[in-house]
This record gives sequence, C-alpha cells and structure tokens, in this order.
Amino acid sequence: MNTVDARYFDGRSSRARQVRLSVNNGHLDIVGDDIERRVPLSELRVSEPLSHAPRVVTLGDGAFCEIADNAEFSRILAATGHRDSFVVAWQSRWRGALIALIGLVAFLFAAYRWVLPAAAEYAALQVPLAWEERLGREATAFVEKRIFSTTQLPSERREALINRFDAITPEDGRDYAIRFRASKIGPNALALPGGMIYVTDALVELAPDDDAVLGVLAHELGHIEQRHLMRRLFTSAAVGAAAAVLFGDVSTVLAALPALLIDLDYSRAMEREADLFAVELLRANGIPTGSLATLFERMQQAHDKRGSQSDWPAYLSTHPPTPERIELFRKPAS
Repeated sequence: MNTVDARYFDGRSSRARQVRLSVNNGHLDIVGDDIERRVPLSELRVSEPLSHAPRVVTLGDGAFCEIADNAEFSRILAATGHRDSFVVAWQSRWRGALIALIGLVAFLFAAYRWVLPAAAEYAALQVPLAWEERLGREATAFVEKRIFSTTQLPSERREALINRFDAITPEDGRDYAIRFRASKIGPNALALPGGMIYVTDALVELAPDDDAVLGVLAHELGHIEQRHLMRRLFTSAAVGAAAAVLFGDVSTVLAALPALLIDLDYSRAMEREADLFAVELLRANGIPTGSLATLFERMQQAHDKRGSQSDWPAYLSTHPPTPERIELFRKPAS
C-alpha cells in the first residue's frame, strides 16, 4: 500500500494535524490520531508541482493536505493514473519554458506591430465627424497657445488663397478653415481633425506662387479626407495605452493626447496617399502642379543650406524622398 505523510487542515482554522495519506480503490484515505476520512479521487484538486514548495490536495469541503515529500507523492499519483497538464510538463523543462517565452514575445510583437494598429485604424474610421471636430477644437487651442503667433501676411493675400481653396474643397460634411500664422517651425503646414489647416508665413513666403501654396493645402486636405490624423492618433494612443496598462498609468497617455496629436509623424505610405490626393485634386480643377515641385526644391535647398543647425522640424525626412515627390509633381497629366 502506498502511503505518504501529510499535514491536514480542516479549512476552518490554522491548526495542522499530522496524517497519513493512502490511495485505495479509487479513494484517498486520510488517517490521523483524531481524524479518518475517505474521499473519491474525482473530488480532489491537486496543485501543480513546485521545486521547493509542498504540493496541496484540496477536498471538496475546503479542507486540504500539504505533502512535503513531492517525489513519493508524485509516485503515488502516477500509480492512480493522474497526469499533470501539458503546461505543467512544459514549464518543468527549460526547453518548454524557453519555447513558451519565445511564443509569448512573438505574440506580443505581432499584436504591437499589426493587430493593435489595425484595430485602432478600424476604430478611427468609425469615429463620427462631430467627435473628430471636438478633438480638433482641443488641438487648436493647444497649438494656438504653444506654437503659433499672429500672422504678418497681408490680408489680401490670405483672402485670395482662402477663396481659391474654398472653390476646390469637397462637400463632405466638414467645415474647413485655413489659419495663417507666424511660427518658429519654419515653412510648414499642419492639418487638425475636423478640418482646420494651419499654414506658416514662412511657407507662403518661400512658395513661388499661390498655386504652390494651394498644392500644400491640397496635401493637408488629403490627410483629413483619408482620416490619416485619426488613424495615426488612434494607433499611437492605443499602443501607448497598452504600454501604460503593462508598465504604468494609462491616465498619463490620455493627458498627453493634445501634444501627441501635434507630434504625430505620418507614415510614408500616408504621405504618398496625400500627395496623390493633392495631384488629383489640383489637376481636376485645372491647377498646375509644377509650382508645388518648385516649392519642395526650395525647401530642400534651404534645408541643405542650414544643415544640422536648422530649427525646422524634420519635415522632409518624415515624408517620401524629395526627388520622388518632385518627380510626381512635375509628371505630366496622363
């Protein structure tokens, strides 16, 4: 008869009683000085084996036994036909644990790299325009306070550009608006959710003509129409929130959303989509795209001239290669 020493706890007090356990005819017999119990094996729960901890057998009424002699108890369990789960078997072998670790890392990487961004992009496309406009108003307040100052461009130039832009914007339920502002960020343009587009004085001054400025506006309009802003925002926020759940406080991500919105870098694929949108929109309205190519040539020359001392953001580096974009803008309409 197979027996093993154990400590018995009745589940109601911390008192431990010394008992002997044995397995007979499909039952566990528990025998001690003042206790004698017989329990079917089917009603027992057996804990997983650990290197330096006793195994625990829990009875249906909450009582349990602790067995210190793991080797002997494992032999008794094997004789009853008990088998630990494959997870227990794997984690008791270093190869299995290593494979499980590699699998977990691969799963987390796939979720981070593909699953989470795809889910975030889908969610962004379902966002109502009213919600997008509200977010845009919050972002507008942020950039007005932190980034921009009053424009120095003549009102006649601004009005002419706004009127030309209004003539080519699609009717999609958004109320588009352009704001010209002075800024230390150099020649640049920025689109916010809901339809607000900012253009810096430096960009207008660098442009060879109004057609080039209109091309930049069309590019930013492409970001809004393709909902690049919301897609990138949701992706960045989702990844950041997932990281915060794992490593920190998610409230820090939510509090940083306005700044995150301004600092977003679009993928080059999104920039190409916006470029193609701009080219198609300009040509559909009889506006040549060559001036836009000239503007980017000037931006590249100015960027190269200033070199590492430039106080401009890495506007060109986050976009497709400038020669590629210039070729697209100079390519004759087919």
